[in-house]
Amino acid sequence: MPYEISLFWHQYPYNLGLPFCKIRALISEASSYVSVLTIVAFSMERFLAICHPLHLYTMSGLQRPVRIIAGLWVVSLLSAVPFAVFTEIDYLVYPPTNEKILDSAFCAMLSNPKGFPLWELSTCLFFAFPLLIMVVLYGRMGMQIRSRTQRTAELGVRNGSVNGPSRISQSRKAIIRMLAAVVITFFVCWAPFHAQRLLYLYARDWEHFNTVNTWLFSVAGWLYYVSW
Repeated sequence: MPYEISLFWHQYPYNLGLPFCKIRALISEASSYVSVLTIVAFSMERFLAICHPLHLYTMSGLQRPVRIIAGLWVVSLLSAVPFAVFTEIDYLVYPPTNEKILDSAFCAMLSNPKGFPLWELSTCLFFAFPLLIMVVLYGRMGMQIRSRTQRTAELGVRNGSVNGPSRISQSRKAIIRMLAAVVITFFVCWAPFHAQRLLYLYARDWEHFNTVNTWLFSVAGWLYYVSW
């Protein structure tokens, strides 16, 4: 965050050196990965709590969440290492002479490494696959909650309760809406970020690229921080 804010005052030329450029790439990428993995982790915890409560009870304790959090950071940092390796200080080129414009220095990874679809793998492993897991988990949770509340409502009717079934139905709908909101918010916050990356990778020759990329970059950046 401090580095991103500093760009409002000084963006070109980049003058913090190549080591900091690579560290910045590592931390930026790893922090986004750990954010996604944390959402998936607490989604799995919710799934166990709702669908397998006894199993979760046997695994309760402080050591388990500490190990999970540490594991998420280790996986995220290791997964972000390739971005740090291939991030460089780049320059714009003066067309007539093809000389580097030193005042245009910026820190970035402008394309995939040769033969290694790094950005596509990042999108699949840290957006598409987690989204699929969450849809399955929250779908199972919704079905479980619906089944339980239906049985509870039937017991209430049998016991002569009038208001019980309606309150149970309202509670069930609120819980299901909350579960759906997590998946929808995850998609809304992270889809523009990965869409902007893939757009830059595959559609740079599109006539409307600059306009769409400018807007998408701003929206993706804003939602990137909202997702936290």
